Amino acid sequence: MEPDTVFPLFLIAMTSPRLMGSALRSLGRAVLKTASDYARNTPQTRRMLRSRLAAGAVIVLLPAAGAWALWKTVPQDSAPLESYQRTAYIPIRMPDLRHQVASITIADEPVVRSGFTQHADTLTSLMARLGIRDTEAFRFIETNPDARGLVSPAEGNFVMASIRADGRLETLDLYTDGSDETAGRVLNIARNPAGKLTAEIKPFRYEVQQNLASGRVEDNPQASLTRAGIPKNIVSQMHDAFDFDRDIVSELVPGDTWRLIYETKYAQGNFVRYGKLLAMALDHKGKTTELFWFGNDGKGGHYYDARGHIAKRVFMRVPLDIKSVSSEFAPLRRHPITGVVRPHQGTDFRAPWGATVRAAADGVVVFAGVGTGYGNYIRLQHGPEYQTVYAHLSSITKGLRKGDTVKYGEIIGKVGQTGLATGPHLHYELKVDGVQINPMTAKLPDQPVLTPYQIAQMEVRSIPLQKKLAMLEGVQAASAKASAQKTSDEKAAGH
Repeated sequence: MEPDTVFPLFLIAMTSPRLMGSALRSLGRAVLKTASDYARNTPQTRRMLRSRLAAGAVIVLLPAAGAWALWKTVPQDSAPLESYQRTAYIPIRMPDLRHQVASITIADEPVVRSGFTQHADTLTSLMARLGIRDTEAFRFIETNPDARGLVSPAEGNFVMASIRADGRLETLDLYTDGSDETAGRVLNIARNPAGKLTAEIKPFRYEVQQNLASGRVEDNPQASLTRAGIPKNIVSQMHDAFDFDRDIVSELVPGDTWRLIYETKYAQGNFVRYGKLLAMALDHKGKTTELFWFGNDGKGGHYYDARGHIAKRVFMRVPLDIKSVSSEFAPLRRHPITGVVRPHQGTDFRAPWGATVRAAADGVVVFAGVGTGYGNYIRLQHGPEYQTVYAHLSSITKGLRKGDTVKYGEIIGKVGQTGLATGPHLHYELKVDGVQINPMTAKLPDQPVLTPYQIAQMEVRSIPLQKKLAMLEGVQAASAKASAQKTSDEKAAGH
């Protein structure tokens, strides 16, 4: 063995016990084989072999012993040698699938769109707004008797359609109100699996939620309600609860407070419209007015107080929104145009041209047309005793004619200056048993009161609403107290 083989052997011995043992065994076998070969030769050879074997043994064993001693000093729990791996990337040729991918069509999932019918909407404008491009559906709706409600839809109805990517109609639902506050009807147009369009009108019920709101008048009631986010039709119902000539809502002043409970209606989880104003409380001049909607009074529904008294009179004294009286009822007066002194059996209400004129009570049209002196005028009969006249109108509501029935507060014409009149105003008369009386001082029919049974019905509905109004009042009081305390603290801090 040459000396230069010793150093690699020493490195092997330094590496690990297992490698060192393997190397020693190989070396031993080589030495024994060499000795055996030389033993078969001359005595001189045998003597030389013995001396070299001894030297080789010393050379081999000394480094091995050192390596063994060094290995023993290394902790036995030391980490093994790190293993190295090499990742080879072998390109694989994939088959050409382009022709198969091209044959796959994207699924045509329908898109749902919704909205509300608008003023002067037509079938064409509605379908365009929804993104429907379907000539077949257009023809079907125009010719199908059940679907014709979409040809000229009324304003404000909720509509929802399911449409394919190419504009083809799958389904269309039009929701309209029904006989009561929660019932309605839905016009459903659908394409069946065979591709044929069908139309059906079905009843349905709204999902109804109650909204609670309260606030304080800061400047004027209309602006305060608008800032509080109260919907327009709810504000309109607040005004409609009262007579036009004693509307408490319009009389609210800064510092007055209000509390409301009203409906929000949904169809299939979609907002449809604001519903009925169910209850309201108005604090005005130290007095609280609480009113509740009751629809089962046999009169189409009105607002009543907790005792069952209706909020409106049977007759309104001023049948328009203007309260300024320009000429009182008088036995005699000189006519401003003819100069003739004669009885002025009526009351003139100064009002701008075109102001709304309303029926003073439920009644039947006796006359609607042109008369000498009166110009355009209307005469209404209210039961066997009462009759009213509305004269000098600029126009009469289109279609209103003799024999028609009108409701309290219904619009029947517009203020004008027709006939013998010096300026735009409404000449209003009231007759009782054929005798003309002063409508501003006459004792008008009493307010109707609910029957005991109807009051019991109303209480079932109004008691929960009263509790909610009381809760809102408590919140308002706490808020006012906190605001006052904050103001007081700020003033104290300023000093």
